[in-house]
Amino acid sequence: MIKTPLFLLVIGLTFILIMPRNSETKEPSKTSLEVGFAKGDATPKVGINPIYIAGFGHNRKAEGVSDPILIRVMVLKNEGKKYAFICADLIGLFKDQVDEIRKELKDFENVMFSCTHSHEGPDTLGLWGQTPFQSGINPDYMLSLVKITVNTVRDAAKNLTPCETEIAAVSIPELLYDGRPPIVKMDELLTLRFNKEKTKTALGIVLFWHCHPETLGSINKKLSSDFVGYTVNEIKKQTQAEAIVFTGAVGGLMTSLKVPIKNQQGENLNDGTFEKTERYGQLLANASLNSLKKAKAVNLTPIVVRKKEILLPVDNPIYRLAKQLGVFKREIFDWDLQLNKHPSLNQREEKHPSVKTEVSIIRLGELGIGCIPGEIYPELLLGKVAKTPEKEADYQNASTEPDWFQKWNMPYKTVVGLANDEIGYILPKKQWDEKPPYAYGSKSAPYGEINSLGPDTAFLIANAFNELLSK
Repeated sequence: MIKTPLFLLVIGLTFILIMPRNSETKEPSKTSLEVGFAKGDATPKVGINPIYIAGFGHNRKAEGVSDPILIRVMVLKNEGKKYAFICADLIGLFKDQVDEIRKELKDFENVMFSCTHSHEGPDTLGLWGQTPFQSGINPDYMLSLVKITVNTVRDAAKNLTPCETEIAAVSIPELLYDGRPPIVKMDELLTLRFNKEKTKTALGIVLFWHCHPETLGSINKKLSSDFVGYTVNEIKKQTQAEAIVFTGAVGGLMTSLKVPIKNQQGENLNDGTFEKTERYGQLLANASLNSLKKAKAVNLTPIVVRKKEILLPVDNPIYRLAKQLGVFKREIFDWDLQLNKHPSLNQREEKHPSVKTEVSIIRLGELGIGCIPGEIYPELLLGKVAKTPEKEADYQNASTEPDWFQKWNMPYKTVVGLANDEIGYILPKKQWDEKPPYAYGSKSAPYGEINSLGPDTAFLIANAFNELLSK
């Protein structure tokens, strides 16, 4: 739940819907698969130069470290090709920086970089500095991130081991709070277990979960991965296997704050405490491990990756101001006027500022993963966008964004948010509610639009996914 002053640009693994096996889905042929895991420590040094903590307000300087900021990596190898899956305990990373990492890993068929979207780690987008007019980024730290990430990917590749795979899912709505009506949750936790061939010894466990890691809240002054670190540590404790938590569909707004959590003595734990954060992480780990007791074998080969670069208009005037001030540092492009011809899109002038981002689909045999470059509202994936806008909404004649996820014909499927970029919130145009009066009786503007590129973002992303799926 990024809470920032109005003029702050916040661009900043959705995830999980496991679907029943479709009888019409063609079974992919199984080929050998190897997996390797590694983690790299990307904790900045506190005390030399100010380290600004990302995710809530300005000038939140780190005063220490609660737990390390890690970059966790899984590498898969199939038919001689390597694929890297990366998740960092960070608020997000722009595509420009992701491309720098990819340049150092050209021997990989694909590199997917994502962030947990932790609100307790260092500023990596530039938006949480001392004031709204100053970047919170440490340039030396950003350079070190590239090196640490590349080295960790190389380490994971050194650990490649032949494996067998299992999949499980469980619905846990009790661990998710939706902070904006309408209440729509993506509350299925999807888990993959990679076992050593024949012995069934767990090599690694991968979770897909849809929740902002922000349990520690805005008062915390210690760097932390929030609940994610506690989740992977609990899994490691119980299984001796490495674990990764990918963040999914967290728009709308999916959070661990306000989730009622009790300790083992039955006492309520408060937001903003390490006690609640640790307990939440343990509960998530236990839900994952318990679901694996009924896991099914799954074929994750062959591996196919398709991706597409697209332009998204920067309609948000606050974002444009942030770019001018040097807070928002990424390349800006001119809008494609040909897109003005589409009746569902707002008209824009020549030279309208746009950003270039990427959407991609990764097919791991029976599992499809949609890689989304931001924080998408679950209703866009679940087919639960309201048929008609609330009477106070800004676009009364808006069309519903094209479906792509529900019609994706895969035995299993999920999404990873903040994948290869962080463009902010991706919400239905029918729900856009920037001007008063506000829907649902609210006296103030709902949270989301302030940190979105604009009302057509979701439509353009959905169109791009449909193009990829049609190939």
